[in-house]
Amino acid sequence: MIKLIREGSTKYPWLLKIIMLVIAVTFTIGMGWFGYETAQQPNVVAVVGAYQVELEEFRRAYNRLDAFYRNQPQQEAPDSKELKQIAINSLVNRKLWLVAADNLNLDVHQDELRDAIMKRDEFQKDGAFDPETYHRLLSLNRISPAKFEEGLAKDLRIQKVQSLVQDVATLNPVDEEQVEELAVGQTADLEDEKEIEKINDRIRLQLLIQKKQQALEAFQQALRASSAVEIRQEFL
Repeated sequence: MIKLIREGSTKYPWLLKIIMLVIAVTFTIGMGWFGYETAQQPNVVAVVGAYQVELEEFRRAYNRLDAFYRNQPQQEAPDSKELKQIAINSLVNRKLWLVAADNLNLDVHQDELRDAIMKRDEFQKDGAFDPETYHRLLSLNRISPAKFEEGLAKDLRIQKVQSLVQDVATLNPVDEEQVEELAVGQTADLEDEKEIEKINDRIRLQLLIQKKQQALEAFQQALRASSAVEIRQEFL
């Protein structure tokens, strides 16, 4: 399905808009009563579609952010209230991407999950995956293999959606003109054609990365705007 959407979005730029509309309709239809009922649960901080942000999950996210800023003394840290908002927004956005993955039927197969685990550097020993290291590190972090693999599978599903959205971004003729204009200013004193081409390629890549990031942010904003996200501020 991912390949089909990618190919279609290249030929038909409006395809991504249709995908976003379908997701928006699904949010609108499916979130009413469910959100009301689950929001009454005492340990639920937020509800996003079929997903919940539990109080313990929120506290872990907040503590990670707090620890990060404490280790960055040269950087001004947000106050507690702002830090809580950053934490809950990050968790809500994660759930939104999971709902998008659900609606696009993007799953992670066991072989994909296994490969992702075996490629992680922290589980390597002598250049290969080491089961003992894997279980020891999880134990030190008080995470069961099942819980870790569940979280990793969600990460991979989110990556699939984001990759799909980013792949839609391409350079159009106006962008190519901008590349040429920027390149002229940086290559005016150069005569080496290979060096000039390298600079052109670098500018083109930078612009493409920028467009991919913009596509990602726009899609995420559309997800947030089209969903009935419920946040229980009294828990923040």
